[in-house]
Amino acid sequence: MKILFVRPKPSNETIGLQHVMLVEPLELEVLATCVSEENTSTIVDMILEKEPINLFIKREQADVFCITGYVTNVPEMIQYCKVAKSIDPNIHTIAGGVHCEVCPDDLNNPAIDYRVVRNATTVFPKLIGFIKGQNEFPNGALKVNDTASNLPEFDFTFPIPDRTLTKLYRDKYFYIFHKKVALLKTAFGCPYSCNFCFCREITQKRFVERPMEEVIEEIKTIEEHDIYIVDDDFLTTRQRVKTFIEANRIESLNKHYLLYGRADFIACNPDLIADFKEVGLRTVIVGFESFFDHELEHYNKNINAATNEKAMKVVNNTGIECYATIILPPDWGRKEFGLLKKKIRQLGIHYVNLQPMTPLPGTENNQYQKNLIIPYSDFAKWDLAHVTIQPEKMSVADFYEELLGVYNAAIFQPAFLLDYLKRYPISMLWKMIKGSFLVWKQYQQKIKEVKHYA
Repeated sequence: MKILFVRPKPSNETIGLQHVMLVEPLELEVLATCVSEENTSTIVDMILEKEPINLFIKREQADVFCITGYVTNVPEMIQYCKVAKSIDPNIHTIAGGVHCEVCPDDLNNPAIDYRVVRNATTVFPKLIGFIKGQNEFPNGALKVNDTASNLPEFDFTFPIPDRTLTKLYRDKYFYIFHKKVALLKTAFGCPYSCNFCFCREITQKRFVERPMEEVIEEIKTIEEHDIYIVDDDFLTTRQRVKTFIEANRIESLNKHYLLYGRADFIACNPDLIADFKEVGLRTVIVGFESFFDHELEHYNKNINAATNEKAMKVVNNTGIECYATIILPPDWGRKEFGLLKKKIRQLGIHYVNLQPMTPLPGTENNQYQKNLIIPYSDFAKWDLAHVTIQPEKMSVADFYEELLGVYNAAIFQPAFLLDYLKRYPISMLWKMIKGSFLVWKQYQQKIKEVKHYA
């Protein structure tokens, strides 16, 4: 059986962080690997392709069309399946991905024959078997108009993905200044309980780690020098991190790592962070979320602002890059934005991702629902970059302007700009400049739009 796996191109309405970070579709590589023994799999990454989706559907003449995506991709996922059905009414269409797992009703459409909503690595192969007539319809998948009830418990089998399936695209996958980056998944879920987080809903608040031996074996199969560990939090326990560091030394893996880690772990383990750097840790993405204690308490971060600041000092002293994420709540005024600019410069933060508070479905931020200015059905704009909640102290246009002002405060620091010129090749710097300009241009368009309709 021929199976065509597709990652959709995002809408022009989605503020395109893919301009500065574009990584491999790991979920598609994993699913294709799960069914590779008896089937022929092809992966098409429409973010990188120039031709329309119908060309690939006609060319591949697949028996099964599979698509995945986030909340912002819902319209494209449905549309691609409609195109597939219009070309071949007998093709079987399957939708999946993290959004489908939490909000399957959003993809309940006649053009989508099946939705995989639980335990994709075990349910998807069974669904392919069902299509072939080899077994019963699996629990964990839904047909059109089925409701998600009596689903099985989560399990976490995970094969080493066949990355040759994306060989055509691999040279183009990068993450900011990490060139030719590969993805690695070592755990599922998160052991913490931040109330804004969508990731915990995917695993029903469970947290499971893969055996470290299995993780190391997968790293040995990865050709890329830079590896992005996409766990919701890799720095969970001191012992696990020590085991990973030691395994890198024993195996002489010689990789560079980019990963997510909490500020409290970094602040409390400066010696371990220094050891980790010696075996390849180059960048940590830290969800600081806020530098105000009352906001951190509201987010249920179980951390305080002083710990965030201590963590930033640890990474600076260790010489590790930090990509900081900050939430911008709707009750902020110019005073709070001004304090954030000051804090960014004071702590030496120059990579920052600013996220207007976005009450994603399934999370615990229901208190914002009555103040939404972008309806949930406008999926393309739920990208953690749009202002979805009415600001309380300024206009939407002014909120965007202040957001851009914080980005400028972080980026345009003379010492850091000089450091970029010394450390990175001109080609990479140009890619970042071009990508940042495209994102800035999208924000400027949003400002014009909201001013026009004000």
